Amino acid sequence: MVKKMKKNRILFFIFLFLFNAYLYAKEKESAFSAYNGSSGLLEIPNARIMPDWHMRFFLNFDKPYNYYGATITPLPFMELNFHMTQLDSITAMPGSGYGQYKDKAINIKLLLRKEEKGWPAVVLGADDIWGTSLYTSKYIVISKKYKYFDFTFGYAKGRLGGEDLRKYSTNYQNSGSFNNNAVNFFKHSGWSGGKFFGGVKLDFTTKLSAMVEYSPINYTLDKKNPFYKGSKYPTPTSHINFGFKYRLTKNTLIMASYQRGNHLSIGFSTQFGLVGEGGLFTHLPDPKWRASLKKKQEYLTYDEKTLCNKLSNEVAAERFSNVQTSINDDAIWCEIDNARYNLDIQAMGRALDTINEVAPKKYQTFYMTLKHRNVAYKTMRVNRAEFNAYINNRVSKNYMRSAMVLNRKVDKQYKEFSKGKKNIYKTDIYGTKRFVYYFAPKLKTFLNAKEDPFAIKFSLLFGFNYDVSDGVFLKAQFLHPFYNEIKKISSKQLEDNKLAIRSQMLDYYKYDHTQMKKLTFDFIKKAPNYGFLKNSFYKFEIGYFDYAFAGIDTEWFKPMWDDRFGIGLQYQRVYKRYVNDFFKVYDNYAYDAKFVNLYLLLSKRYDLHMTTKIGQFLAGDRGVRVDVVRNYKQFSLGGYFTVTNSNSVFSNSQNKGYIDKGVYLKVPLDVFTYKNVKGRVNYSISPWTRDVGQFASPSYSLAPMLNSENNIRIMKKEILYLQK
Repeated sequence: MVKKMKKNRILFFIFLFLFNAYLYAKEKESAFSAYNGSSGLLEIPNARIMPDWHMRFFLNFDKPYNYYGATITPLPFMELNFHMTQLDSITAMPGSGYGQYKDKAINIKLLLRKEEKGWPAVVLGADDIWGTSLYTSKYIVISKKYKYFDFTFGYAKGRLGGEDLRKYSTNYQNSGSFNNNAVNFFKHSGWSGGKFFGGVKLDFTTKLSAMVEYSPINYTLDKKNPFYKGSKYPTPTSHINFGFKYRLTKNTLIMASYQRGNHLSIGFSTQFGLVGEGGLFTHLPDPKWRASLKKKQEYLTYDEKTLCNKLSNEVAAERFSNVQTSINDDAIWCEIDNARYNLDIQAMGRALDTINEVAPKKYQTFYMTLKHRNVAYKTMRVNRAEFNAYINNRVSKNYMRSAMVLNRKVDKQYKEFSKGKKNIYKTDIYGTKRFVYYFAPKLKTFLNAKEDPFAIKFSLLFGFNYDVSDGVFLKAQFLHPFYNEIKKISSKQLEDNKLAIRSQMLDYYKYDHTQMKKLTFDFIKKAPNYGFLKNSFYKFEIGYFDYAFAGIDTEWFKPMWDDRFGIGLQYQRVYKRYVNDFFKVYDNYAYDAKFVNLYLLLSKRYDLHMTTKIGQFLAGDRGVRVDVVRNYKQFSLGGYFTVTNSNSVFSNSQNKGYIDKGVYLKVPLDVFTYKNVKGRVNYSISPWTRDVGQFASPSYSLAPMLNSENNIRIMKKEILYLQK
């Protein structure tokens, strides 16, 4: 009776505390990190996801589980979580130096319905969706906010639903194939046999929240059980968890909780929008050049030839290259290589603004043509009066989208400009820098080797480009290592030398001396203006493509239907390179790859693109590689997978049935500066120790044509940048 009174007293004070908080709390964002990094309460997920194009980094200690990784929302209805689970009480590969057991996992949440008045948010989710299936689950969950409470209720199957996942195990030897435990769970399990979960979060203030949850996980059924007999961690005694989350700063959160009836846990996460007008810094807008009255009057006195040269010089001063200008009647034609901005639409707008500033008023039509290595590939035609109205906010974006003409029919546009006249004067090239060199740090990582779970190689990259003539250029890259942990990792070649396409790559990364990564001679041209070849491009590349291969790469590509679709052909003939020699290749290790390349704009709304390779890869395996990427304000997040007939080509079990896959993130350099800088940093997470679905990486690829974020339809969507 006394115990019951104490219990009731505790419950009364909890109720009083929550009621008091209800009266004084302020509502705030609900998409906070659970311990595994996905949005949720503590152990359970809720029906919240971060806003579109946000990222979260986290380091959480829910002993004996340590979680670290990243979460991102690549689409407004999707949240992806990549994390590592480290078990504090289990040693993996004793004696190897690897340390505690670590498991990689990918979680996904799909927002089926946003919360609306009278309706909760609904999310369908899946945890640990690929591989060994230590923590695999699927669930559906709803969340509803009422005043300052956020209620969550869901149903789960798998580990979150209290199941023993060993009953879904297969006898697979290759966790990278479709025949792995996680895939087997999703293929063969219905929704019966799971359990319900739920919880509530209460916002006391804009910074402090409390939560309590019921988690049906049965830890004794885990394949890797950290609560085994003799462990320093006691067996869980409760399914009830409760804790607090506190917002230290706008982006940073800490949490503390009492878990499983016998353990205190803590966590740290930071989440932020990847994009914003200024990135990490407040951007200083590039000042637009404004001519003095005297200079404008001077432009009224020039003849057409002088005027063309003066305009080319002014545009080149805006840091554009290969600038050429022509005049015909009341129209001005200008060509530029965009060496300044990541977005072509922004480059066009800045060049047009420069011409508009000083060209006499009688010139009322502007043609702006974009080039690559002095090869024209895209033209915009705009009426000067309408351009002025738009940059001065007197007409809408929709009006300007309809008013301007933007396409890849450069020859047709020029014929319109010339009006049948021949020998129209075009200036010499202005602003060309034939030789450009650069230095950059280069970081290579190797994850989950038994000798070291996180090995890195840090090198300094020196590179240069030299433009020989129109569409002909030389590209070179050399690396010198300064710190190399990868050299300690044991090599593991899966196939014989002939078929060891990438499983031998570790030898190249272990090499601890100066390497020539790339030395290629490239030739890019527009195809003859005949039949189906109209407005298509071809290229030829010869040289050393990457660490492992040298040879030739030929490609033809045709963008179609205002860049909604594209089709191309590609052929590679390469030889394997020596590890320790700049130029030497193995004559007896030759490979052919041949593809049909397809490009598709999946969604203009979400700037979502897909490129598909269909054909034969270097090892002779045939299949399909699909690459999907979303661009958002110069950021790109993509992923790919490759399926081939590997079972009939390879002998090693780790290659048989293997699905090559990876993800990558491209970050614009100007998020780290106060000014616009062209270029992006690319970081990828992908296995490079398998031989399935491989091809050499040329210096330049036509598919998709240039960058998919400069797709014509996307440029029209992002027309706001025409003003910048």
